[in-house]
Parts: sequence; C-alpha cells; structure tokens
Amino acid sequence: MTRKQALTCIKAAGAQNDQAAFVRLYVENRISYAVAMAAYREGEKFGAFIAKRDAINRPTPFPA
Repeated sequence: MTRKQALTCIKAAGAQNDQAAFVRLYVENRISYAVAMAAYREGEKFGAFIAKRDAINRPTPFPA
C-alpha cells in the first residue's frame, strides 16, 4: 500500500470513527503520528459534514 493510499484509508476511518482501523493502518504503514492524526481528523470533519448534510436534506417519509 502506498503512502497516499494509506492516508486515504485513514481519512475514511476517521469519517466512520473507526479507531481500530486507524491504529492498524498507522502501524502497518509506518506513517508519522502527526500526519496520520491530521488525516484522521480531516476524515472526522468530512464525516460530520456528511452527517449534517444528510440530516438537512433528508426527505420526509410522508410528504404533506
């Protein structure tokens, strides 16, 4: 796995709040902790954005 792929996977783990995947990717790919945490935090922010977006744009099940 390349460094870029590992950081993308760490971002995805952050978006899903998956700390176990973060630790596994961090250890297996020997990325610096600061860079790995920055990618994880970026993923968390993206996950929060998606959750907020989906909550706002969710259609009602029974339109009036």
